[in-house]
Amino acid sequence: MASETFSLAEVLAVANIHPFYNPSVEYPPDQDSIESVVQSASKQTDIDISSRPLVSKKDLYKVIERLTDDTNPRNEYRRSSYVSITGGGSGGLPLMFMTDTQENRKQRAVFGDFLRTCRVVEPHDWILTTHASGYFYRSLDLLSEILENAGASVLSAGNFMTPAEVVRALAHYHVNALTGDGSQIVQVVHHISTLPAAERQEIQLNKIIYTSEPLTETQKSHISATLGPVKIYSIFGSAEAGPCAVSHPDLLAQDPPSGTMDFVFDTRQVLIEILPPSASDSDSSSVPASLPDGEEGIIVQTSLQRRRNPLVRYITGDIGSLHPLPDAAHAVIPATELAHLRILRLRGRDRRFSFKWYGVYFDFENIVRLMQPEDSGILQWQVILGSLESSPQTKLEIRLLREADSEHVLPKEDLVKSIETFFFVLPENRHLFEITFLDSLAGFEKSSTGNKVMKFVDKLH
Repeated sequence: MASETFSLAEVLAVANIHPFYNPSVEYPPDQDSIESVVQSASKQTDIDISSRPLVSKKDLYKVIERLTDDTNPRNEYRRSSYVSITGGGSGGLPLMFMTDTQENRKQRAVFGDFLRTCRVVEPHDWILTTHASGYFYRSLDLLSEILENAGASVLSAGNFMTPAEVVRALAHYHVNALTGDGSQIVQVVHHISTLPAAERQEIQLNKIIYTSEPLTETQKSHISATLGPVKIYSIFGSAEAGPCAVSHPDLLAQDPPSGTMDFVFDTRQVLIEILPPSASDSDSSSVPASLPDGEEGIIVQTSLQRRRNPLVRYITGDIGSLHPLPDAAHAVIPATELAHLRILRLRGRDRRFSFKWYGVYFDFENIVRLMQPEDSGILQWQVILGSLESSPQTKLEIRLLREADSEHVLPKEDLVKSIETFFFVLPENRHLFEITFLDSLAGFEKSSTGNKVMKFVDKLH
C-alpha cells in the first residue's frame, strides 16, 4: 500500500505553485499543472525540506477562508473535494480543509492496511463505533471505512445512540471492540460500570480504540476495572493530515515518561520533524534545525498523502519527540515493515496560554495535573470562564464527572478542598466560584464540530 503515497519531491513541487505556500498564486493548480510539475520533480535527486518555511493553522486559515468563499470556476480548491473541519472547540470559526476525494479514499485504504500490519485490527473483530457525524463532521464514515479496510466488521452506531442502546448492542451482537472519541468511550464504560454484575458479564470487549482527546490514567484505570483485561489503542490524526499514527500497548516503551504517549507512524505516509519551540516564532529565513531523537519540541508535519492541496511543514500544535521502535515491535510488526516505522512520543498540546480569574493567572498545564491524580476518580472535567449572570464579574466553574465512590477514590469533600485551594477560593470570591458534579456527559459544554467535551470554555472573549 505504500505505493499509494506520494514522493516528497512531488509534494514540494506542487506546494511551490499552491496559494498555501506561494502568495503570488491565486488558485490551486489544476490537474494538468500538477502533472507537469510532478514530471519535472521526478528528475530531482537532492531534496532539502529544511529550507522551507513553517506554516501554522492561522496561516492556512487566511488562504482557506478566501478559497472557500470564491466560487470562480478557476478555483480548484472547491472541485471534487472531501471536506473535513477542525477548530471551533473554544468558540472559534472552524477550519474547512479540502482534500482531493480520491486522495482521501486512498489514504483510508493505506491507513487501514497500516492498522492491520500493526495488528490493531484482526479479521474477526466486530467493532462498534460511536464517532460523530453531521454538522459537517466526518469522523463516523472516516473511521468506519478505515476499520473495514483493516479487515474488521463495523457497526456504525454514531453519536446519537444513548449509552444504554450502545451497551445493549455490544451484548446482542457479541461485539469485541469499541471505538469513539475519548469522552464517548468514558461515557459508555461509565454506563457499563453502573449495571448489575450479570449484565456486565454479557459485555465481552477486549479492545478499546479511541481518538481525539487523550484518556487520563484515571480514565484508563476505570476502563480496565470495569471491563477487565482489555487492550487500549489510540489513533492520532487531524483534519489537515488525516489519520497518521497509532498507539499500541504492545509497542510501548517499558517506562515511558509520565504524561507522554507513544504512537507508531510510517515514514512512507508522513514526514515528522521535531523543532525547538522557538521555531514557531521564527521568521521563514531562520527556522532552527531539527532536534535529535529523544529531545522534545514542537511537532512539524509533512503529509505524503496530500498532493493536490499539500500539507508541508505544518505546525500541529503538539509537543513531542522521535524514537526508534522498541525491541517489542519485532514480535508484532512484520520484518519487511520494521525499517519504515518510528515512534512519535506525544507530550500533548502546546499550551502556551493561561487565563486570569480574580486577579490570578492559572496555567493550563497545572490544571491538567490537578485533575489527573488516580485517587481523584475524575473521569471527565471542564473549566468554564463566564460572567456572573448580568454582572461584569468573572465567574469560574469546574464541572466534574467522577467514578462511583469506593475506598480507592478521594472523598468528595477532600477533592473540593483540593480544587478550591488550587484556585485560591476565599470568602470574598466564593460567590464567583462553583464546582458542579455531573452524572453523565450531557452536562458538559461540547464543541460545535465534533461534539467533544472541551477542557476549557471561555464565554467572555
